[in-house]
Amino acid sequence: MQPTIAINGRFLAQRLSGVQRFAAETIKAIDALLDTDYAALKGHVEIVAPPKARAFALKNIPMRRVGFSSGYLWEQVEFPLHAAGSLLLNLCMLGPLMTRHQVLVVHDATVQALPQNFSPRFRAAYKFLIPRLCRRSALTVTVSEFSRQEIAKWYGADVDHMPVCFEGGDHITAVPADRSVIDRLRLGDRKFFLGVGVDSANKNIKTVIEAFKRARLNDAALVLTGAKDTRVFGEFDLTESDGVHLVGFVSDAELRALYERALALVFPSYYEGFGLPPLEAMTSGCPVIVSEQPALMEVCDSAVLHCGADDTDAIVTYMRSLSSDAALRKKLTAVGKERARRFTWAATARSLLDHCERINVRKAV
Repeated sequence: MQPTIAINGRFLAQRLSGVQRFAAETIKAIDALLDTDYAALKGHVEIVAPPKARAFALKNIPMRRVGFSSGYLWEQVEFPLHAAGSLLLNLCMLGPLMTRHQVLVVHDATVQALPQNFSPRFRAAYKFLIPRLCRRSALTVTVSEFSRQEIAKWYGADVDHMPVCFEGGDHITAVPADRSVIDRLRLGDRKFFLGVGVDSANKNIKTVIEAFKRARLNDAALVLTGAKDTRVFGEFDLTESDGVHLVGFVSDAELRALYERALALVFPSYYEGFGLPPLEAMTSGCPVIVSEQPALMEVCDSAVLHCGADDTDAIVTYMRSLSSDAALRKKLTAVGKERARRFTWAATARSLLDHCERINVRKAV
């Protein structure tokens, strides 16, 4: 029997980043739900992926590799042809224009809001495809109220009936912490702050480093994850003598260990559609400092310390306070964990499956 839902598996041929993470964790949660509340859908959900898609083993959802390409051509032509008759579920911003019977998750409008961070070809593709996909798809979903308004602003989409489907942070506790990263960085018992997303200009790592240097916390270090990007650092000379450690890519297990040991995650981002690192940190019991960017405040609310993205003085003050005040750290850990419990991948998966079932019922009628 033809599957009821065909999930767009193009993300399995791409580098793992924010939207690919969303797709992977949502699908894992859907797979688990097929054993419980959505058992009627078992056998009617599959991933349709490009031929070079990496393995993605699941219990209930099979993967079918089809076609000859893996990029825009595969998504626009091969995917809808091989999944004809199913409701298409697209979790990573884009889907095929030729299909109306599909659900599309648009995460943000970063490409339009921060065009300097993307290539002209990438900007042109998103500018052309997303407004048309929002009009043609049976349903467009997004991940925060802020993103909903941004999609209306930058893409001219009608968002009056666009639902919000939040992300989850509980994947970070699904693996045991790999504390070998602490030994590898020779941190020992040394205190440290954590910065995530060195490879993204909008994460505002320059301000994190500047605040750390100005705080003059000689007994603390700053650990930064992600690949170094010269566009981000510019004048900063990052050496071990500065107390700054560039870790590069880390696994979820290593990241969990860093969250659990850090004095705080420092995340003064300029633009987010949702803001997964602060949620991961709160889930792990790590205090958080964020910018007052709307999506971050929507997710974190009053469970974090917050200030303007470029308010270095405030970040310096927060760093000094967190370094010396164990009671403050304990309070932020408690309220952060409580806040994070509201955001789970099971809730994300339930929301999307409910939308898919309503659309299929509507078509059948």
